[in-house]
Amino acid sequence: MQIFSPNLKRSELLALSKKLKAESNIQNTKENKTLESNNCSDFSQLPHLSQADSSNTTNATAEGFLSDFSGFQAKGEGSYLKGNDRALSEESAKSTKKPTQNKINISIYRNHAFEPIESVITPFLHYAGFRANFTYSDYDESLSFNSQISTDSNLSIIFLDLARYKLNEKDFIAFLQERASALQDTLKTPLLIMLLDSIQLDSKTISQSLQPLSISQIYTFSCDELFTSYLSLSHINPTPNLLDESKESITGTRLSNAATLILAQILGLKLLPSLLLPNLKAIVLDLDNTLYNGVLGEDGIENIRLTEEHKALHNAILEFKKQGYLLALASKNEESDAKKLFETRTDFPLKWSDFDAIEVHWDTKEKSLQNIAKAFNIGLDSTLFIDDNLAEIESTKHTQVKQIHALNTQSTLFALFLFPQLTKLRVSTEDSLRSNDIKANAVRESLESLNDKEYFNNLKIELDFSINSQKNTQRIYELMNKTNQFIANYTRPTQTQVQEWLDSKNHCVIDIAMRDRLSDSGIIGIIVGEKQDGQIHIVDIVVSCRALGRRLESIMLFNAFALIAQSLQNTQKEVLLYYQKGERNKPFLQTLQSLIGLDSQPLAKSPIHIPLQIPNTEGLQILILKEQK
Repeated sequence: MQIFSPNLKRSELLALSKKLKAESNIQNTKENKTLESNNCSDFSQLPHLSQADSSNTTNATAEGFLSDFSGFQAKGEGSYLKGNDRALSEESAKSTKKPTQNKINISIYRNHAFEPIESVITPFLHYAGFRANFTYSDYDESLSFNSQISTDSNLSIIFLDLARYKLNEKDFIAFLQERASALQDTLKTPLLIMLLDSIQLDSKTISQSLQPLSISQIYTFSCDELFTSYLSLSHINPTPNLLDESKESITGTRLSNAATLILAQILGLKLLPSLLLPNLKAIVLDLDNTLYNGVLGEDGIENIRLTEEHKALHNAILEFKKQGYLLALASKNEESDAKKLFETRTDFPLKWSDFDAIEVHWDTKEKSLQNIAKAFNIGLDSTLFIDDNLAEIESTKHTQVKQIHALNTQSTLFALFLFPQLTKLRVSTEDSLRSNDIKANAVRESLESLNDKEYFNNLKIELDFSINSQKNTQRIYELMNKTNQFIANYTRPTQTQVQEWLDSKNHCVIDIAMRDRLSDSGIIGIIVGEKQDGQIHIVDIVVSCRALGRRLESIMLFNAFALIAQSLQNTQKEVLLYYQKGERNKPFLQTLQSLIGLDSQPLAKSPIHIPLQIPNTEGLQILILKEQK
């Protein structure tokens, strides 16, 4: 069974869901409460229903769709999960063969049935790395919530059929905005609103009107818009009926079986991972028979075929670039030939300059991927690799890189639409700055022979330290939830928690912005301090991977520590720094050893006493911005 095909059968998914839930129950009875015990088999070991077992005959248009979402392994580190769920997730990455299935609780508030979707969503959530427990409200058009609110949920869904309301559009928008905000004030976790069209109320218009709520982690989607996007990319023929009102009295919803299958895929693969996991950071593309039809070295530049579907793929990749994704090429060709291809073929929407890293040579794809990850200063598990060659896909699976096997352009476009951790629900200012910042690293590396003062002067580096900046709340929240390498204590706060820190007289939040003559990096560092029992506790530290290696780590930290002590009116000559040893935060741990003069010795248990120091900042321009509480 091709589990990521648009030609799925409900009966097969029900059987697979039942089997996965049974295995999950068995695992729950066997696992102990240590972090290491929470590993599950990888997707290659997921119990598939074979074509021989399936009555689902795949037609020519759907053949091979998404059967090779290869190598995906959801990483808990950096995820928007709570407490123990997050701790389990961070430890899970120890094995490439046994990714964790993160346990999540989802609360459903609805006026029509969500249960048909839940019955088939398990395989998709399993693939994205989740085991979900759903709790339900009563059917309630008023969204009164009352005592039905579950405060231990990782996220909640408001699932509404607009046909059950008689309000006009303006009044309904005001009603839903007030009710969603009231629920969010209590939950303090992401809230997803799913709206089904009616004759009187247009779900697209309403969802657009509620977009400003995304700053409060309230995200609204029109089911009808999602159906349209899905069907335009899946090319299912014939187009299925999405509504089946004749069965509404039995099923509790107007949605047909086909519609519930589509929403299960979209929720399980696309939307829920985007709410609970950090986004991927880079997309690496092959050339031959991936971005066009043909082999450059054999067919020549003029004989390469660029179809309308290839143009659509190019444009989809460009949209990801606009959202802040880094782009790279990994191809076995002569680099001069590849560059000439892009210069000559002006019909290519993608240009040579759109790629932030180029690995076009005859070395292995594994080596290319490693070089790209190093250039971007990210992990391979934050990278998506797209290639038409199954041998290249298989040879790089062990690297933990996410993969799409580009069987054909149509299937690749569909895969990009659904692929976990690719959908960005909000695009920040820093996202748009990322590409230029990465490209400037080559110039920075050429200045390595200079001493610190000369290096800072040459680059004209400026650091802005902002104290308790309310306008940067969203960026503080985002950076603290997606940083993996330079992170101290993995607090992973909610947006509400960040706001409480900013408002508290006993807390101080420092955000650090950086720029130089080559690029503006935006806000790249966050340090949170708390005054407790007459001492300053450093609650957490995060610095973006883009800012590492510029000789600024200790300068940023010591300056931030001093500002926190000053802001909280503390006269102690040291701070207590809390930290954890994670799978990928070695860069922070190395800096911590350097701060306390233990470069070659093991660190003491958390918290660590760190004396305040005045770092040498010659050559730097530093600005301090303070916002009153």
